[in-house]
Amino acid sequence: MSAEEIHAVLPAVAAVCIETREPIEVDGDLSDAAWGQAVAVSGFTISGTEELADNQTSMRLLRDGEALYVGVRCQERQMTSLKADARGPDARVWNDDCVEIFFDPEHTHEGFLQLAVNSIAAKYDGKVGIGTWEADWQAATSTDDDGWTVELRIPFASLGIEPPVEGTVWGFNLCRERLAGGSRELHNWANVQANFHRPWLFGHLYFAGQQFELTPEVAARLYAAVGFPTRLYVREGYALVTAQEVAQRRTYQELVAEALAGAAELSEMREELLRTYVRGADAPYAEEFKSLDRRYRPLRAAAASREPVAPLRWAEATVQLGRLTREMHDLTWKVKIALLLRDA
Repeated sequence: MSAEEIHAVLPAVAAVCIETREPIEVDGDLSDAAWGQAVAVSGFTISGTEELADNQTSMRLLRDGEALYVGVRCQERQMTSLKADARGPDARVWNDDCVEIFFDPEHTHEGFLQLAVNSIAAKYDGKVGIGTWEADWQAATSTDDDGWTVELRIPFASLGIEPPVEGTVWGFNLCRERLAGGSRELHNWANVQANFHRPWLFGHLYFAGQQFELTPEVAARLYAAVGFPTRLYVREGYALVTAQEVAQRRTYQELVAEALAGAAELSEMREELLRTYVRGADAPYAEEFKSLDRRYRPLRAAAASREPVAPLRWAEATVQLGRLTREMHDLTWKVKIALLLRDA
């Protein structure tokens, strides 16, 4: 599908790369002070769909005068099944759980540079999908019980380009291949329709200075470079940049509230089960209900709060609401059938 066909339905997407003068140690730990300056982005989807991935990903991008830095957090509920077999240079990391990053520095929507890394920092680099290009870049990773983290330093010289100036726009995408679930899942930030090698469907990367504000001038520059209505992810949420204006400014807190409001069925089933347990304390599956309710209450609190919500938390909450709706539906029917059988 062409970019015109896709963007007739879905807006283009753009992320911001902040300039930093803070030191960054590439060690797979995103706790360096510099990373707090970055604009985090999440909301990765199953490629080819608008469905948020169950195991979410978030990314941050920074630059200094010499290199681009990429920090990625991959949530993973099945860490014991994480696949990491590839090793060595130009490793076939796409057969593992891995992160793949695509750059189109000339913004032609035709060619691209590709970097990929798995959870043990085995690396691959290629140019337009061919692994004969050798780049000088650093990668470090770390793992924990809830997921894995990637930290990259990519010198602009290794990409064969000069350091970008403020206002530069690249084609860009970050994708993830997940195998820990037992089958291959393709996740992407910009939806490339289940084929990562489609530069005409990549997102966009806007290079900012040390501070970033979405001004009319920035919006005009971004729209001129992209040519389509573009969802620009900023620190508190996103805004839609069109040819005429900056529209649809949405915060992540508002998006969580909307997701909860859209899960009316979940709230109704919860209230029905609450009434069941009030009427009869011995109603079946009480502990299972309490477990679901413990997961529901923080989501309701987040939706009602006026406090800022982090992008990964928004995506995670949206996914959890869908999961809880399915589980509450199953529990509702289990309780109804058990009560019918008990009272028969």
